[in-house]
Amino acid sequence: MPLRRYLLLTLLALFLGSACSAKQPEKILFIGNSYTGGIRKMVTELIKQSPHSETHISFINPGGKTLEFHLKDKETIDKIKQGKFDLIILQDQSQFPALFPDRFQKAAVALAKIINKSGSKLVFYETWGRRDGDRKNKELFPTYESMQSALSKSYLSTATKCVADIAPVGSTWRMVREKNPKLGTELYRSDGSHPSNKGAYLAACVFYTTLFGEDPRTLKFNGDLLTFESDLIKAAAFSTRKN
Repeated sequence: MPLRRYLLLTLLALFLGSACSAKQPEKILFIGNSYTGGIRKMVTELIKQSPHSETHISFINPGGKTLEFHLKDKETIDKIKQGKFDLIILQDQSQFPALFPDRFQKAAVALAKIINKSGSKLVFYETWGRRDGDRKNKELFPTYESMQSALSKSYLSTATKCVADIAPVGSTWRMVREKNPKLGTELYRSDGSHPSNKGAYLAACVFYTTLFGEDPRTLKFNGDLLTFESDLIKAAAFSTRKN
């Protein structure tokens, strides 16, 4: 066999071997607030009932906190540095990335440097706009659509800046609202902000396909939703991730 062909085949074999043996995450840390706490149980249960049931998941989610808070919080920083996590997910306060995109990005970039130095991979948790817009900032975000657009733009810009992945929960939320408005409103709890059981299920499906690169439609777990609801959400989660 000519040397050139031999070398090409050897390189191809090494590439394919590396691709096939791509390591799945075994330790994952979520850092956020009540929007992370609100999906904690559902994410844990969905992964537990998947082929990745041995995955160890940890959470730091004090209510209402920003990434600026976590950047200065000893517990958070120590956990990042000492936890030896494969993946770390960051989520900011629900209004902050839309209202203060520069401050959000500055804190995220600083945390990204610490995360990268620890050897972990960073994933941003893109959140959703409030059901009826931001009532406290109506002049800026009078509707759900205006708030969602600002959030998505801010998260995408920051993920790009940090060369990080993004779990497009907010974008999937928007898709479900457009496809089925009734189900879309039912993604929220009565406060029009935090996730209901259906909203938490949507987030869990998005994280499943983001973190493991797999189609949530292969899972039997439906989070106690009606079949048509879980089917629509799983399809949307996979579709948004692919796009």
